[in-house]
Order: sequence, then C-alpha cells, then structure tokens
Amino acid sequence: MNLERMCLFCEVVKQGSYTKAADLLGVSKGYLSTQIKKLEAETNKQLLVRNTRTMRLTSAGEILFKQASKLPTFLQETQSLLQHGEDGLVGTVKCTAPVGLSAHVLWPIFNDIMSKHSDINIWVDSSNTTHNLVADDFDFAVRITNTPPQDMIAKKLMRFKYVCCATPTFLAQHGEPATPQELQQHKCLVLAHWQFWTFSNAGKTERIDLSGKFTASDNDLLKKAALNHHGIARLPEYMIKDELTSGELVALLPNQESEHRDLYLVYPQIPTRPSRVKLCLEAIVDGVV
Repeated sequence: MNLERMCLFCEVVKQGSYTKAADLLGVSKGYLSTQIKKLEAETNKQLLVRNTRTMRLTSAGEILFKQASKLPTFLQETQSLLQHGEDGLVGTVKCTAPVGLSAHVLWPIFNDIMSKHSDINIWVDSSNTTHNLVADDFDFAVRITNTPPQDMIAKKLMRFKYVCCATPTFLAQHGEPATPQELQQHKCLVLAHWQFWTFSNAGKTERIDLSGKFTASDNDLLKKAALNHHGIARLPEYMIKDELTSGELVALLPNQESEHRDLYLVYPQIPTRPSRVKLCLEAIVDGVV
C-alpha cells in the first residue's frame, strides 16, 4: 500500500469530508477521491461509504484508519532518528582492534567518550581477526601493521616496540640473559602464533626460535605469567609502561634493537560518516598520537 495514500485517507476520515481535507491539504477534491479509490484497489476493500450528505467507514476502513493513524508519528520519529543518527552524538559505533590494544590503548579513550556522551554506544570486536570493514559493517579498525590496506584510509597513530622483560624475582633466581641466544636457555613466555623473537644489532638481524614455558594466544595472559615470575616475556611497550616505570618488570637486552610495529587507524573511504563516528576517530587520534 502507498504510504501517501494512507495518510490522505486518514486526513479525509479525520475531517469527515473530502472538501475539508482537500482545503486543509492544499489539493483538489478530485485528486483526493482518485487516491482513495486507488487505495481501495490496492487493499481490494471498500473503505468508505458516502452519499451527498454523509460519509462513514466500512469495517475494513476502520481497521485501516486505526493502523494508518500511527503513520504520521512513525514517519516523524523515523525522520528524527535518521537525522540524529547522522548528525547527533547518538547511536552505536562499531569497531575492531586486537585484545591488548583494546584493553590498554583504546579503553581509556572509549571510557572518556561514554562518560561525556551518554547516548553513544560502543561495540568492540577485540578478537585478533582482520575483518573486512565494509562487508562486516565496522566503522573503523585499529590495527598493528607495517603494511596498511591500500583500499582504506589509513592514518598512522604511532610506532611502538616490543620489550623483553621479567620480574626482579625471576631474574634473581634464574639470571639475566646477556645475548638473544641465551634466551633459548631461559623459561620464556610466548604467543602461540609467534614463537620466535627477532633482534637487530649493528645492522645484523637475528631470529631466535623459542619453545615456551607458557604459551598463549593473548599478550595479557603472557603479562600475567611474567608478573607472577614464570619467565621472560616479550610484550608491546604500551602494555607494560607502568610496570617498567614502577620496577615490577625489568627491560632486558638493552643493547639489542627489538622489533617495531606501526599502529594505524583504518576506516572505509566513504564521502560522509556520522558525527558519533567522527568524534571517536578524532578522540583516538588525540589520545594516541
């Protein structure tokens, strides 16, 4: 059924007359009559019974009028939601980022956004899956990569390094490695998908393959294991900055250059984006860069 015809039908019923409804709407009586006839053809029901002096609803007309009377409110609310959804700071922002980044870098930013803007909801996929942002309907991603995607807008946020570290208690019991090769004689805590560490010194790069005392797919678990004196971990510097400052963890192999990674904010190339998404993008840039 045509929405405009249903709205016209409602106005005719409210006014009790084609003439009054036509005057109010600024259309001809003939136009109104034609639209109501078309509506009756669409519903295959007679909706109005009228003669020269009176007009009444049929039972089908009563049902349609009751339901169609909701349309003006529905349309106004829908228009308002669409308007606010794009221009207002309201609605859901959907993003994806690795687990450790979500907890240690993004959470303080998201916490601040939600505290200041109660109508913004944030949906985070904190898996290590590299999603297709368009197909999977994400507003943006924060990714650790040195090769950002070419089909997206990619804004470099920072460069960070990985730090080999352990607790003073562990080092007092097991000694401190002087070279990368000595790591193979130590208890190390490694990622399941990354069981080798790379170091550079004087232009020479060396790969150290390790079998872990503790192996996990999550850097946060490796950090917990390190803080509980179970071995040497190699973790992103942003994840252990406070522990290095407090002395809970000690950075190892200071003369070796460990691997670096770039952190990118990635989002689709679309002409416009909602204000709530722009706010989050700007907050991440301001909070990380």
